[in-house]
Amino acid sequence: MIKILLVDDQKILLEGLVKILTPLKDIRIIGTCTLSELAEEACMRLVPDLVLMDICMEGRTSGIQICERLKARFPHLRVVLMTGMQEIAFIDWAKEAGADSFIYKESSGETFAACIRETMRGRKIYPKMQTVYTFGGTDLPLTNRELAILQLICRNKTYDEIAADLSITKRTVNFHISNMLAKTGYKSIVGLAVEATERGYAGGVM
Repeated sequence: MIKILLVDDQKILLEGLVKILTPLKDIRIIGTCTLSELAEEACMRLVPDLVLMDICMEGRTSGIQICERLKARFPHLRVVLMTGMQEIAFIDWAKEAGADSFIYKESSGETFAACIRETMRGRKIYPKMQTVYTFGGTDLPLTNRELAILQLICRNKTYDEIAADLSITKRTVNFHISNMLAKTGYKSIVGLAVEATERGYAGGVM
């Protein structure tokens, strides 16, 4: 039986993960935390085999920092970091912090379960790198999530509509848009959408 502690400031996500993982015979949720600062104390009290924790949380301490502390204090503890923001830097930060694995929140329940099981077997599970797209004559990596948002913008969707369509928050939409603008050098998402349409990136991946 794999004992798991869930750490995320989004209660809806916590409830969703509990609902997905609870029916599995080899996995048991022994606790949840909505504040990253409480994770260390919870590990001492509950003694989980694995911590599934968000990278970006409200509060003074990020999931990255907590991961470093947990791995230093509990060497045999497995830590899987997760995020809803497909930013490539997060993967590097997770590896540097000693995270055993990394998963995106939009992954299926089966993918979460497989990641947990494989991590407990000693494997390190990390997402594949992004596909490269050309903007302004430069090859740039965009995640599937970034491309999906860009395609919806090309279809004249509002940020609220994009958030609803992709089951993410408006804050997450803004985060991805800011990342795309920083990567491509565009000052406006409109200009980026125009080039995406011209290059044939406006449809296909969701």
